[in-house]
Amino acid sequence: MQLSALLRPRSLMSGAFTVFVALVCFWLFVLPVIVVALSSVASHWSGTILPDGFSTRWFSRLSSSDMDALITSLQVGFTVAVVGTILGLWLALALEGRDRRGIGAVVDAVAMLGNGVPSVVLGLAVLIAYHKKPVDISGSAAIVVLVQLALVLPFCYRCAAAALRPELTTLREAAASLGAPPRMVLLRMVLLRVVLPQLVPAIRASLALGFALSLGELGATLTVYPPGFATVPIVVVGQVNRGYYLPASALALILLGVSLAALLLIAARVPRR
Repeated sequence: MQLSALLRPRSLMSGAFTVFVALVCFWLFVLPVIVVALSSVASHWSGTILPDGFSTRWFSRLSSSDMDALITSLQVGFTVAVVGTILGLWLALALEGRDRRGIGAVVDAVAMLGNGVPSVVLGLAVLIAYHKKPVDISGSAAIVVLVQLALVLPFCYRCAAAALRPELTTLREAAASLGAPPRMVLLRMVLLRVVLPQLVPAIRASLALGFALSLGELGATLTVYPPGFATVPIVVVGQVNRGYYLPASALALILLGVSLAALLLIAARVPRR
């Protein structure tokens, strides 16, 4: 009886704390999305808890340039996610088993550089470095892909490295102990038949994370984007600066729906035969 009496207040406090955390998360993350969704279908909303009326006119008023910005965002997002995942996996494999000193430490630090530099500073550095010959990409979308890749690569690299380190060395040593040449085992047997299939969840996570980060990236993109180029975040910020909150919400909601569908497609499990 005494033990149950002591545990009961703790369980009540734990439950109350869980409810409090859930409410805070709802207030910070879920409620803003609900507000954006309501704003996208509001005919007018000012000074009231709920919109004065509902309408789909903001979706019908989206122009071809808005749709072009959406397509551009998706194209850049997929490109950055795929290239970042390939480079991150390659770096993780190249640095696996190496001493984290000397050249290994330098490469690791360079790969993580985009994670420690403000995005605007990184964008300005890329713009200054690649706006003159012999490598002038300041007038093309390639500079946006490059700067977003620098921001996304650390996350893709860590996704692969975290899944790779606990098992690759053990598998390689076990195969080598059976008499197989270490290099051939690593490249053909262990890498292609054992390691890569086990890295599929990490690869999916890297693709999803890279895609989501690219879609929402604004600071560096706003610094380097060339004339005539626009992504959805750039268009939305421009509309918000002009006071067009409801049209901006409509475009943002479309981006949210398309990105969620793409992320679900990336995360979908292919049934094994």
